[in-house]
Amino acid sequence: MKHPCIANTNTFEQNSNHGCSIRPLKINFVRMKQFKLTILFSLLLLNSNSQTIESVFNDLPKHFSILTTWGLRPEWDEKGENIYFLSKLAGDVFRINIKTREITCVSCGFYHAGIFRVLCLKNGDLLLGIGGKAFDPGEPEKYRHNLEMYILKKEDPNNPVSLGELMDEGPAVSRNNMKIAWTLPGQREIVMADIEYVNGIPMLVNKKPVISYRDSATYVRLETQDFSPPYDDEIIYTHYWGDARDAFHHSETYGYNLTTGRYFNYTHLGNSYNEAEGIFPDGRYVLIESDRHQPMELRNQYKLDVYRLKLDGSGEAERLADFSTRYPGKFRSDNPVVSPDGRWIAIQFGFMKGAGDGRGIFLFDLTKYENK
Repeated sequence: MKHPCIANTNTFEQNSNHGCSIRPLKINFVRMKQFKLTILFSLLLLNSNSQTIESVFNDLPKHFSILTTWGLRPEWDEKGENIYFLSKLAGDVFRINIKTREITCVSCGFYHAGIFRVLCLKNGDLLLGIGGKAFDPGEPEKYRHNLEMYILKKEDPNNPVSLGELMDEGPAVSRNNMKIAWTLPGQREIVMADIEYVNGIPMLVNKKPVISYRDSATYVRLETQDFSPPYDDEIIYTHYWGDARDAFHHSETYGYNLTTGRYFNYTHLGNSYNEAEGIFPDGRYVLIESDRHQPMELRNQYKLDVYRLKLDGSGEAERLADFSTRYPGKFRSDNPVVSPDGRWIAIQFGFMKGAGDGRGIFLFDLTKYENK
């Protein structure tokens, strides 16, 4: 039976009988034409100001290829066969196979309040950073700087186990063993520990402080990034400083030697932004996000691109992408990570609107790049 409100070329309104009454449809053709023109103009304006990873791909050198057209914060698995990534800043974890390009949801088997970080451990299990106990859609990044650490085991992918510790941003994970380091909430201290499995249950042991900025100036921060291979005898981290408006305006890539206790500034470029990202497996280079290519008036505004920085103390860095100047005010290249064999870099197609936000992942072929 057809609903009494349905009629040809008529609209309806509620009444006491069937909940509606029939009245003729009146069309103002002049207003409709104006409306169509407004919609057309809006679509054209939107199209001119919004670009996708596919739309910019043809502008880029041949050593770039598209891995995904969505997602952010890529991380390689322990064998270099897959890349883990997040669906959004507080989202789910997905895995894409590099050869087949098959995508699998890793964290869809359990409820959570938004995953902000995923890293692969030496044994293939995942270290997750989960925000809070309940997701707040009105403030999705509320717990970004207070992430609870969980282990998601390969053989039990539906039951993450809490390590009982909070971290701020991402941790450092050893490629050689089950050692990790992380920044405590507030970004003033870095601690280190080993992950051990007792009756199959992961837990932290041998926890100890490594670096403390507690006695430093008010607007100084730090962020853990990586252990320096091949010996894991140094922690690579980012040293930030700024002001009351933004404590992260300036940054340098630093190293802290775990044997000697010596600090070392690898970038030597104070009036700039130089955040450490993925390290190369031979320990000779680290990828950084930097704005050193920008004129001074545009620096410290997160108009960044990916560079390869030598870890020989020279401060020499080579720019690998130019998104921030190729598409000024719109995009940047960020969150780069290197494959375990050192051949590939996964680079996020980043947006200027916020830290860590992205809409897709590129693969950067280092062999093609070196032979170009």
